[in-house]
Amino acid sequence: MTRLCILIALLGPPTEASRPADLLTVEQAVAEALSSSPDLLDAVDAAATAAAWLSGSRSLFAPQLSPFYQRTTGSENADASTSYGVRLSQQFTFGTRVEGSIQASTQIDGPGYTTAYSVGASQPLLRGADPVVTREPLRAAERLAQTQGRSLTMARRRAVIQTWSAFLNVIAAEELVRISSSRTERAQRLVAASEAKLEAGSVSRLDVLRASQLLSSARSQDNDTRNARDDAHDALGRTLGRPPSSRFLLEAPQALPVKAPDEETAVNSALVHREDVQEARDRVRDAEIALRISKSMILPSLDAVAGWNASGSSSSFGGSLSSPGKPTTTFGLRSSADLNIGMAIAQKNQSAIILSAERRHLQLVQDDAIRLVRQSARRLQGARERLNIDAANMEVAQLQLDVATLRFEKGLTDNFNVIDAENLFNSAQISLLSSRNAVLLAELDLLFSAALLLPEDFVPKNDK
Repeated sequence: MTRLCILIALLGPPTEASRPADLLTVEQAVAEALSSSPDLLDAVDAAATAAAWLSGSRSLFAPQLSPFYQRTTGSENADASTSYGVRLSQQFTFGTRVEGSIQASTQIDGPGYTTAYSVGASQPLLRGADPVVTREPLRAAERLAQTQGRSLTMARRRAVIQTWSAFLNVIAAEELVRISSSRTERAQRLVAASEAKLEAGSVSRLDVLRASQLLSSARSQDNDTRNARDDAHDALGRTLGRPPSSRFLLEAPQALPVKAPDEETAVNSALVHREDVQEARDRVRDAEIALRISKSMILPSLDAVAGWNASGSSSSFGGSLSSPGKPTTTFGLRSSADLNIGMAIAQKNQSAIILSAERRHLQLVQDDAIRLVRQSARRLQGARERLNIDAANMEVAQLQLDVATLRFEKGLTDNFNVIDAENLFNSAQISLLSSRNAVLLAELDLLFSAALLLPEDFVPKNDK
């Protein structure tokens, strides 16, 4: 397998940003894009933000310790005092909440210290008894992190496709420059040959005019392809996060590092691994949880509560801590009920409608995923068939040009057939180049549609 290397000719004095670096393979380009692409970095930041929010939400269910200190000035009716202590609370994800505190206080001119201890616990029995009610802030943060993580995964897959597409565009642009340059050289030789034959009287002035027109067309194409080449390099530089005017020395890829799947395998993978399908399933679960919460909010509030309290006093701080009085323990129920629950009922009905809509949306997303995969599979099949046709057409066009040129050189015909064959040969070259790249991009598209495009498969082995 030959390696096609394309060396970029720089216009004007080279700068550090525009001077070609070492040979760049498509695997190295993908690795660079995954770390530096400006489009991908936004998704990375969004995922990091969601992860930070998740960390903060988890802290809501960690022990909360709050030291406090308070000092009051005296008045006619009260002496100055100082209070300090610590409060501790813990909210559990299954609904139970535990709180405790220790407080010591003393009057500035008083004889001693007073210490108070308290521990309390509560557990919802009706409204909020479903653990999903208490855990909802944490679950919402987890879902946000999950959604942004999936968005990042899709962005990384798109970065692979964008890099390959930009990379192949540069390869194609350089090849088109070569094709147009060769066409210009052949046109110049045809003009010279036609002018020589005109002087010899073997052709008419029309032959020279046709050859000159072909040369003008070739030069115009050469100018356009060189401008398109610069545009392709700029696009690749942006994809890789390189400075403007960066130029590259590229090695053309011959095939993808992984094989494109068959249609049925792709469909089965898409229904399991596609991020939009997974997100649609999770949105159904979100709606189910929202309905459970709304049903719980209709119920009256009924909590089981328990408490323990004790206090002590002494002339010293240590004595007040070590000799609390007789503790008091309480158990009971705490209840309240809203007589107007119209809004709660409306929210429950709304949640039921949203759940039905999300289930319908899930089915639509799954159906669309199947359609996209099959569309990609058809596109790949068509690209492969077109490549075979263009390859055969290229051989015919090359033979036709050779025969037409030989007949003209021997004086058997005018240059009309040469010009016609030249145009067909030029079109065949461009079409074959486009078809080769189209097959690679169609294979990438099928892998992406099936969620089988793994970025780690498209980077150098030592970067995995």
